[in-house]
Amino acid sequence: MNAEGLSSVEREYIRKHHRHQPASNQCSSALVKHIKAPVHLVWSLVRRFDQPQKYKPFVSRCVVQGNLEIGSLREVDVKSGLPATTSTERLELLDDEEHILSMRIVGGDHRLRV
Repeated sequence: MNAEGLSSVEREYIRKHHRHQPASNQCSSALVKHIKAPVHLVWSLVRRFDQPQKYKPFVSRCVVQGNLEIGSLREVDVKSGLPATTSTERLELLDDEEHILSMRIVGGDHRLRV
């Protein structure tokens, strides 16, 4: 994670909520993006684990297994041109009060190894 360009408040927020400590053979990332829009509007899109294509233009299709609760899986089809065609992802955390969505890649046809 690159902390350049972030305020101390943003760095502390990431440190508070991004808890994964990767092993030497793992990687981890956090995405921080400033958007000039009301939080409730942005969160209403981002929290939709079942519809990542609403805000991720590289996702062409998403099928969810489960009831949209922690542990639910989604199969995501990725548009061509990226180093992936599919990704299987598990919902790890969905916190509506802190506006945090965390998911883990657990499989798929991509260059990431699980």
